[in-house]
Amino acid sequence: MSWTASVATRSDALKALLLAAWLWLPSWAVLNTDHVQGASDALALLAFSLLLLAAPLVLAPGVRRYFLLWTPLALLAGPYCYLTLAYGSVPGDALLSSALNTGLAMSAQVLASFGWKLWLVPLSLLLYLWLAFSISPGWRLDTAARKRLLACCLMPVMLALVARQAVGHAVRLPPLLEQSTINLAFPSGLAASLWRVIGYERAIAGAGFASVQGRSIVGDTPMLVVLVVGESLRSDHLGINGYARNTTPGLAALGPQLLSFPDVASTANWTGYAMPAIVSHATGKQRATLVPTFREAGFRTAWLSNQEVSVYGASAEVREYARNSMDFHLRTDDNLLPMFTSFVRQAGPRQFLVLHMIGSHIPYEERYSGASRVFHPTLSDAGVDNPLPKNKAEAINSYDNTVVETDRFLARMIAVLQAEQRPAVLVFTSDHGENLFDDQRQLFMHAQPGPTRYDTHVPLLVWMNAAYRRAYPAVVAALQANRAKPVGHASMFASVLELGAVAWQGSDARASFASPMYQPGPRPVTLELSGPSAPYESLK
Repeated sequence: MSWTASVATRSDALKALLLAAWLWLPSWAVLNTDHVQGASDALALLAFSLLLLAAPLVLAPGVRRYFLLWTPLALLAGPYCYLTLAYGSVPGDALLSSALNTGLAMSAQVLASFGWKLWLVPLSLLLYLWLAFSISPGWRLDTAARKRLLACCLMPVMLALVARQAVGHAVRLPPLLEQSTINLAFPSGLAASLWRVIGYERAIAGAGFASVQGRSIVGDTPMLVVLVVGESLRSDHLGINGYARNTTPGLAALGPQLLSFPDVASTANWTGYAMPAIVSHATGKQRATLVPTFREAGFRTAWLSNQEVSVYGASAEVREYARNSMDFHLRTDDNLLPMFTSFVRQAGPRQFLVLHMIGSHIPYEERYSGASRVFHPTLSDAGVDNPLPKNKAEAINSYDNTVVETDRFLARMIAVLQAEQRPAVLVFTSDHGENLFDDQRQLFMHAQPGPTRYDTHVPLLVWMNAAYRRAYPAVVAALQANRAKPVGHASMFASVLELGAVAWQGSDARASFASPMYQPGPRPVTLELSGPSAPYESLK
C-alpha cells in the first residue's frame, strides 16, 4: 500500500504501528480465554477486529486524525484486556449493566479497589495521545491506497459469504461474520453489549406479567441456578437414557452427579406453546414467569438465547441473543458459552440464568461442528436437504450428531459450574421432541397438528455441585426419590423455584419434583393452535 511519500517518515510509521497494536491488543487478549476454540475461531476473531479498526481509514485518510478518532477505544483497551484476562471472559452485558447502574460512591469504591493499577489507564491514554499527536498532520492515504484498503476490507467479507454458499453446511469455516465473533471482537462486542443494555428498560415496559411475590427462604445465601432449554431433543436418543448409541459421553462421565428423569412430557410439539409452560405459571388471566420471580427473591437474572427474542426474558437484567437476522448458517450453541461464562463470573453471588438453545432444530447439518460429526453417512453426505422416508438412516445420523453437540455444550457448561464454590444447580429439558420416520406414519420433524410420543417425550436432567448437595440434602433426596415418577412441563415453574430455595404466593409442594411431597399430575398436550389438548398417555 502506498502512502503520500513526501510526508511519511519511518518514525511516523513506527508510531502508527504501536498505536494500531494497542487498539488491536484487546482482541488478542480474548485468545487467552476458553471462548475461542481452535485456530479457525482465532483467525476469524483477529481478522474481523482488524477489519473494524482499519475500515475508517477509507473515509478519514489522515493518519493522525484516524488515531485521534479512536481515542475512546484507546482509553478502554487497557481495562478491557485486564478484565478479559482476570475473569477469563470478555466484558459482557452483566458487567456493562452493573457499571451503568452503579452510583458514583459505589463506582469510586470499586475503582479504588484496583489500587495502583488504576493509574495505568490515564498513563496509557496520555502515551497514546502523545504518539498520535506526534504523527505528521500531513500524512494521508492517497486515493489509490484508499481504494486498495477498501478492497482489502471487502475481500474477506465477500469470500466468507461466497464460501458459505459454495460449500456444504457441515463444513466448518472460520466464523468471520458469525454473531459469536462479533460478540468477542473489540470493539464490536462492547458496542453490541451497550446496545442490548440500553434497550433493556424498553423491553421491561412491555412485559406486563403477574407477580407471585418471590422471596428467598435462605436469605442472601450465594447460589447459582441455571435452566437450560434445548430444542427438538428426544429423550430416547440420549445414551444416558438407554439409547444404543453413545450420544452423551460427556454427560455419562458425570456418573451419579447427574440425575435423569426418563418419563417427562412436553405440553406441545412446537416451541411457541411449549416454552411458556417451562418458564411461566398461569395465575388467573396473567402468567407469572421465572425471571421476575427470581429477581424478587434477590437474584441477578439473565436470559441467553440462540433463538428469537422472547417476552419471557424481557425482565432479565441481562438479555443476550446469539441469533440475529444475518443468517450465515452453521449456527451452533457454542455462541452462548461466552455469554454464560461472562455472567457467571461477573454478575454477583446470587444468579439465575435461562439459556435457550437452538439444539437439534432442523436443518441438522447446521447444528453441529466437525468434532460432533460422529455418525455417518449424514444428510450432507447424501446431498439431501429435505429428507424422505428413504433417507431415514441419514436423517437419524445427522440428528444424533446434534445430540452429541448438545452433550458437548452441556458438559462445557457444567465444567464452568464445577469450579464454583457456592451452591450451583443446572436443570436441562427440551421444549419438545422430534419425529424421525419412526413408524408407519412416516412423520418427520415436529409441529404437525397431531402430536406424537416422539415429538413430546423430552429429557429432564438435574446436576448439582458438591456445595449444593451439602447445603440442600433434602432436595437431593427428593429428586432421587422422584426420578422414576412421571413429570410434565407444568411442574417446571414450581420445581425450578424449589431448587433455588424461593417461596412464592400460591405455591404447592405437590407440583414440584424437587419436593418430597411431589405428586404427579395430569400431563395435557396441546393438539392444535385453537387450544384443545389430550393426555400425553393417549398419544401414539
